[in-house]
Amino acid sequence: MAAVSNDGSVQYGSRTVQIPASTGDTFVADNIEVSRPTNVIEQTDEIGEPSGQVLVAGFVTGSAQLQMIASTDAPVLGEEFAVTFDATIGSETFIVSSVSQPETKDGEKKCNIEFRKKYN
Repeated sequence: MAAVSNDGSVQYGSRTVQIPASTGDTFVADNIEVSRPTNVIEQTDEIGEPSGQVLVAGFVTGSAQLQMIASTDAPVLGEEFAVTFDATIGSETFIVSSVSQPETKDGEKKCNIEFRKKYN
């Protein structure tokens, strides 16, 4: 269901992802978190005072909670999906690295996934 009103300045909702990419099922992904850390190389002088540093991109990882479709199983480890989280970066491909399937009495079925960016 769409918003009753949105002046265009408020981002809301979640997103869908197709796993595996282009041939798989489409899941609604909730509680998405993407981490883009850095690795820091530090340099000190002869008495240990900071004299420089370099920050290089670390491995991009993330997690999400997927709403289960009635006739679909959870994604399989190693399956890939493509999504754009940041318009400046563009579309990225991610690999499912962990899957858990908690079940709750009187609750909708969801599964939790962790994923890592595919670099090659």
